[in-house]
Amino acid sequence: MDFFVYSRDAGGTEALRADDDLLEQHWSYMDTFAESMIARGPTFHADRETVSGSLHVLGLPNIDAARTFVAREPNNRAGVYGEHLVWRFENLLGRTMWEFPGTADDPKFLVIAYSQRNPAPLTSLPAVLGERLVLYGAVSALDDAEPVGVALAVQAPSRQALAALLEGARMERETLDIEIHDWEFGGRR
Repeated sequence: MDFFVYSRDAGGTEALRADDDLLEQHWSYMDTFAESMIARGPTFHADRETVSGSLHVLGLPNIDAARTFVAREPNNRAGVYGEHLVWRFENLLGRTMWEFPGTADDPKFLVIAYSQRNPAPLTSLPAVLGERLVLYGAVSALDDAEPVGVALAVQAPSRQALAALLEGARMERETLDIEIHDWEFGGRR
C-alpha cells in the first residue's frame, strides 16, 4: 500500500534544520525505507532556499505503519514539523522519481489539488504536462479511502509555466483548492 506524507515545517525551525546531526538522523531513517520510496524531497518558500516542508511518498504494509513512519521520523520528533498530511496514494505513473526521464535543469513543483473526484486518467492529460510529470497520483483519506484529490510533482521552467500546464489540464476548474510548493529531489547530498 502506498502513502503520501507531506510534513509542513512548524516555523522558526531554521536552527534545527541547520543541525548536521539531525540531518544525518533524518537521512539514516529514510535510508531504511529506500526500497519503498516513490518520491522524496524538501519543499521551499518562494526564495527556493528556505525549507517549508518535506515530501515522502512510499510503500508501507498498512495504515498503522504509515502513522508510525511519521511518528518516528527524527525531524518530527525534534519539533521541525507542525502538521502532516498523510494519505493513501495511488501511483498513476507507475514509477518512482528516479525513473523520471526529464533533465535536472528546470525547477520542480509539488502540487496538491484538493477534489472530491478521482483525478483524470494519465491518458487524458495534455501530452506536454504528461512529459513533465515526476509524480502523479490519487490521494485519499487513510481510514475511509474517500477521495482527497491528486498530488503531482511537475518540472516546469517557472510558476507561470506551471500555471499554464495546470490550466491546460483543466485542473483548476475541477478542484476545490490547489497548493503549489517549490520542490526538489531529496536524499543524501
